[in-house]
Amino acid sequence: MTRSLEEAEAVLLSDRKKDFSGALLDLHRVGGSRADAAVMRFVTRLSALDHLDDLYEPDLHGLAVRVAAELDPDRDAEPFRDLLEPRPPKNRLVRKVMGWGALAYPDTFPRSAWGYTRLKRLSPPPVERYTLRLRADSTTVRVSATMALGDTADPAALDPLSGVLNDPSTDVRLHAIQSVRRLHHAGPPSALDGHPAEAGLVGALGDRRPQIRDAAAQALMLWERSELVRQVAATADTALAEALRHTLTRAVDPLPQTWPGDVTTL
Repeated sequence: MTRSLEEAEAVLLSDRKKDFSGALLDLHRVGGSRADAAVMRFVTRLSALDHLDDLYEPDLHGLAVRVAAELDPDRDAEPFRDLLEPRPPKNRLVRKVMGWGALAYPDTFPRSAWGYTRLKRLSPPPVERYTLRLRADSTTVRVSATMALGDTADPAALDPLSGVLNDPSTDVRLHAIQSVRRLHHAGPPSALDGHPAEAGLVGALGDRRPQIRDAAAQALMLWERSELVRQVAATADTALAEALRHTLTRAVDPLPQTWPGDVTTL
């Protein structure tokens, strides 16, 4: 359902929780100062709610932050700090059961963290923030940080991503490849020229896991590097060469959306 600006404003002032997401996306579509003001009122409203309130939901909070960041990525980040500073459970056993070491990074996980990747005035700023998370022992944290770097729309994220293209975890490597691919929306193809991320993608073409090889080939295709895939295929064994050439003939698989308004899936 597509609402007018006035209808979306009214929804966000109401208790119609099931309609909040749609109203936020409508305001993102409409844009402008009035839509921005309505989104910020909603952010303030959610931030004032107890997290046990029936109207509160981290995903809604995260989506509101994302829409606000899309409308103005250079805005003051202070109004959005509520989700960045969670209070850990007091009970030590509860913290252990919840795996608080991972949950302590609410700015890093998908959905509730939708907006923080685009708030340029965060301290530390997005690329630096998520690069630090790549040092975590938790594979889950590293995967999420890798995804977040791809969502920053900042070509500078290619630097830390190149370092995890050889991560011990298959999941981290796969998401690193996908994030490098997603960043082709953020800069010209020349941004990858001679970059370590380019060499990392080429190296991944020889991975024994088909999903890694396919992801790397598709990333190179979207970065206008299909010729590099052909070069590897020309010197590879028969099975690998056939697989790479087949990938080059297929349509590129869309990536999952990082948030409901994501347009960087291809």
